[in-house]
Amino acid sequence: MDTTDCLALPYPECDPPLTEDASDIAQFRALAEATDAAVQAYADDLDDTLLSPDAAAMTGGSNTAGQDVIHAITVLQFENTPGMADTLAGGIRIPKDGWYMVGGYVRASISPPTVVNMRVEPLVNGDTVSSRQGPGFHNVSSEDVTWTDVLFMREGDLLNVMTHHTGSSATVITYTTRLWALLVLANV
Repeated sequence: MDTTDCLALPYPECDPPLTEDASDIAQFRALAEATDAAVQAYADDLDDTLLSPDAAAMTGGSNTAGQDVIHAITVLQFENTPGMADTLAGGIRIPKDGWYMVGGYVRASISPPTVVNMRVEPLVNGDTVSSRQGPGFHNVSSEDVTWTDVLFMREGDLLNVMTHHTGSSATVITYTTRLWALLVLANV
């Protein structure tokens, strides 16, 4: 039985003069089943890409001294893809190669209230991959930085975040951190 060029769907064929026999029904059934499978594959692909892309959000917090702090983000908030939220490693584990929109926020609560010019940068496998974002917005008792970026990451990469500030390295700061990642374009 011949198949179509683009999807390799089998299609019935006959040679004139046309004679009907049991093989015609089998060929039509094969075409119907192959068409059904192809449509389902497209529907699943659309669902994965548009309705349920790989995504995760996590939070964390710590009381830490130092001007450069890598944050342990260990509390799962949301994940579309099981295993993205890696609570043991303290970050988001990337499930497949592609471009991801990433972001989050960091709040540094300081007592007494002090301006520390906090900046944030994303880390992939412990390495900086982008410029520092900030400085933080100082309010009554804390300093906040909200950040976003688009990064190309590979399957298995660990996404995390690091903060830097100009305050005293001996000051203990209470950090509240949120980190998220959303697959924008898979590498095919």
